[in-house]
Amino acid sequence: MENDTLMKTGAVAEALGVSRQHVVNLCERGDLPSIRVGAHRRVRRSDVEALLDAQSMTEEQRKQMWMHQAMLTHLLTRPEEVMGLARENIRRWSSMHRADGRTVEYLREWDSILARGLEQTVGTILSTSPRARELRQNSPFAGVLSQTERTQALRTFREKRAPAA
Repeated sequence: MENDTLMKTGAVAEALGVSRQHVVNLCERGDLPSIRVGAHRRVRRSDVEALLDAQSMTEEQRKQMWMHQAMLTHLLTRPEEVMGLARENIRRWSSMHRADGRTVEYLREWDSILARGLEQTVGTILSTSPRARELRQNSPFAGVLSQTERTQALRTFREKRAPAA
């Protein structure tokens, strides 16, 4: 089936392994985008898949995504500067690794993403897909956040992840 197929809440519940009411609650909170078709709620298959991808992320992958999201303000307000820094990191790091190695493969892919523009770059940063997770592990965005910003983002991540008392 296509990713934009609309699913009934019961089918979404089955795919997620939760109750239909839980799906309705997710939709009402805005955690799962939905539309109304008459009196019924429908959810795009791609949104269900994205939620499943996000739920399967490890703690380290969540942290990497968090740090990339913290960097987004810089990317969106100074795209040429930030993308230029990323390209320079790619150029410098590529010369330090084997040309046929995995690291260079990821760096080349990042270079291609950057070449496709800001939207593609932001989309990759925000994606929960397995490939985006791999790419974030080999991110060319080192040096965008100051040490203070990095420390604060990590502190906030830990606080957000801490169990409620």
